[in-house]
Amino acid sequence: MSSTAPIPTPPTPPASVAGDELRCTDADRDRVIDVLKSAYADGRLDQAEFDLRFDLTMKSKTYAALEPITRDLIAQPAPAPAVAKPARDLLPPPTTEERLLGALAQATTLVPIVVGPAILYYTVGKRSEFVKHHAAGALNLQLTLLAVTIVTFGLGGALYGIAWVLAAAFAVVALAGAPLRQPWVLPIFGRGGPYEKKRD
Repeated sequence: MSSTAPIPTPPTPPASVAGDELRCTDADRDRVIDVLKSAYADGRLDQAEFDLRFDLTMKSKTYAALEPITRDLIAQPAPAPAVAKPARDLLPPPTTEERLLGALAQATTLVPIVVGPAILYYTVGKRSEFVKHHAAGALNLQLTLLAVTIVTFGLGGALYGIAWVLAAAFAVVALAGAPLRQPWVLPIFGRGGPYEKKRD
């Protein structure tokens, strides 16, 4: 047997009522019976199942009793696909040690020698994405300043005064446990891995 008639919508309790213990009406039971008739006509219920569910419907007093009768006959809406979290959101928050080392990496720009952040990048950076991120930022900043100074035959050295102020500010950011984007520097050591991923 087949039927092209749409499956009636089963009753649902009013949203203003807490719980499913609200007593149902004759009209609610009629709607459930319509669902059962449609399922029987489609061959999804045999005579014995139809009779059993029909009997349960007529004896139901509440919405809680009606709901299971058609639970496997009504298509449920598919759950919304989970939104993938940015990689940075999956990382654990930085520890106090990581914050201090990240701040140290940024503060090395006050003395423009790449040795300090390079050591942190290649040692601690192997086990801490946070320290690696800030060490990469400090290295990129120092190498960018060096490149500008060389290209401008020393005139770019005037930028070091600004860089010292930035280094202090970046160290504070690292101490706060926050990532730092520096799109205006040369990404020689990358942008710091997962911490550079943009949020959707």
